[in-house]
Amino acid sequence: MKIGLLGGSFDPPHNAHLAVARGVRAAKSLDRVDLLVSGQSPHADGKSNHADVQHRLAMARIAVEGQPGLGVEDWETKQDGRSYSIETIRHLQGAHPDNDYFFIVGGDMLADLPTWREATELLRRVEFIPVFRPGHTAEVFRELKGKLPKPVLETLQANVVKMPLQEISSTAIRAAVAAGESISHEVPAAVEIYIRANRLYFGGEA
Repeated sequence: MKIGLLGGSFDPPHNAHLAVARGVRAAKSLDRVDLLVSGQSPHADGKSNHADVQHRLAMARIAVEGQPGLGVEDWETKQDGRSYSIETIRHLQGAHPDNDYFFIVGGDMLADLPTWREATELLRRVEFIPVFRPGHTAEVFRELKGKLPKPVLETLQANVVKMPLQEISSTAIRAAVAAGESISHEVPAAVEIYIRANRLYFGGEA
């Protein structure tokens, strides 16, 4: 199977996450796209998650329920310490050798790719699918020129999926919940019910 991995803290998962997952799955003819729920991300120095990992995992599973071709990968949530993509892909390829894995990344994460742990080995093992708003690709690839081998850059450019990304952020959703505002247009209804039933993000910093 061809499996896309969309990584994140999903604190909480929202409609833009789902739109990216559905869009990439369709554009690249993937069998499934899994929300790869992080334990502790290495890309957010000093930043902690707001909801407990089990809540974030539960919300991700609720978000993809009834969504054809979408799933959840929970391996990183079971690891102690920071989660690194190279360790995740080694595990998944070892556990499921018949699957082909693809990492789905936004332009901001793509720009940092040369600094990822064992980036060369990671790029050898798995293809990356960058997701950009239309018209927002050239600058990132100019920044990466000279930092990654030319064949890798060419593959990344060929794999780009362009889509009108929704202006939704988990930070804004947490702030809205804390302020008592509606989030019905930002998250699936069942996720909002879960947030309110478990009083997540109430009264705390976003």
